[in-house]
Amino acid sequence: MEIKQADKRFLLFLILLGAGLSIVAYMPRMGSGTHLEVRINGRETASYPLSSDRRQTISCPDGGANTFEIKNGAVYMREADCHDKICVGMHSISKPGETIVCLPHKLVLAIAASDEKRAPEPDAVTGFANKQE
Repeated sequence: MEIKQADKRFLLFLILLGAGLSIVAYMPRMGSGTHLEVRINGRETASYPLSSDRRQTISCPDGGANTFEIKNGAVYMREADCHDKICVGMHSISKPGETIVCLPHKLVLAIAASDEKRAPEPDAVTGFANKQE
């Protein structure tokens, strides 16, 4: 059975469409964030504007501490007393959706675009809305 020219074009179209959708889905959101959200154990504990430089130490419930710095609209983890210090080696973040995570301390630093409250989004694993109280 021979593949016709129209079938080849349709297959090429599907491949290009799939590649384009993959790029859009996995690319970080464009634009710049307006503030940093600090979450410990999944709960937002603080929010800081990216417009002003600051250095802040966060004390975690397990007794650990992390120090992050906001400088020129970007955030990076300066110090951590966890055993692996992977979070310290992560690159700086500045775009909405980007995060720095310290798993031993259950700490997440996340860039957000605005102060507006968002509706809970479905969890990628369970499909249920993530309700934070």
